Amino acid sequence: RCSCDAMPHTRISPRRALSTYVVVSVAVFAVTRLQAVPGLGAYVHLIVAAIFLLSAVRLTRDDPAHYGVALGGLLEPSTDDRPAGPLGLFDLFRALVRAIPSALRELGVALGVAAVVFPLYAVGYHWWVEPHSSFALALPPALASLVLAQLVVVALPEEAFFRGYLQTALGDSSARRVRVLGVELALGAWVVQAALFALVHFIVDPNPGRLAVFFPGLLFGWVRAWRGGIGAAIALHALSNLYSEILARSWL
Repeated sequence: RCSCDAMPHTRISPRRALSTYVVVSVAVFAVTRLQAVPGLGAYVHLIVAAIFLLSAVRLTRDDPAHYGVALGGLLEPSTDDRPAGPLGLFDLFRALVRAIPSALRELGVALGVAAVVFPLYAVGYHWWVEPHSSFALALPPALASLVLAQLVVVALPEEAFFRGYLQTALGDSSARRVRVLGVELALGAWVVQAALFALVHFIVDPNPGRLAVFFPGLLFGWVRAWRGGIGAAIALHALSNLYSEILARSWL
């Protein structure tokens, strides 16, 4: 849900949004250079995730619903008068319970989009990679841990920052709207956030192939605009990464 029509929100200038992106990207680049440092390399991905997520939460805290990061009320301030419990655990539990219907709904949307997009992606992947062996399903080891990592460490932080904060902040300053497959989008914001999403991947790993994430960035941005929040985009992002991993293991 979005409360942007019910209450005013502070508009962020494109310059400020892009400056924030530069600062966050520099921090992410600096952290990823620590991978070779003994004792730190194993935590680099967690630190990067924290940079994206904490930046997004801080930048959107005044109106998380407008930025699509409320996550079914999970990240909205509690209005419950009941005791918060030690370290706010009671509040957290109640928020998680409230978010379950929304989470299931958005997961269903993500699965529906995946059912349309993933077969097309598999065809394109086969054409591009030209595998020399036939497909033999090979699941990643520790699949449950990988699913959790993709959701919490990869998809949630990146969607909160790029589709939550950045796409919304840039879109607020754009009067031009277009419809793409029935979804109204701020065209410039939609394209720019996907380009910046691809660019930060290239900065971290200077391989031209990393720029291809521009296209999933467009898809996730379209889903975010359609749903009014990042829930379905998070699920689709995690599913996409898992699907790519499975295809690579099964064909290569």
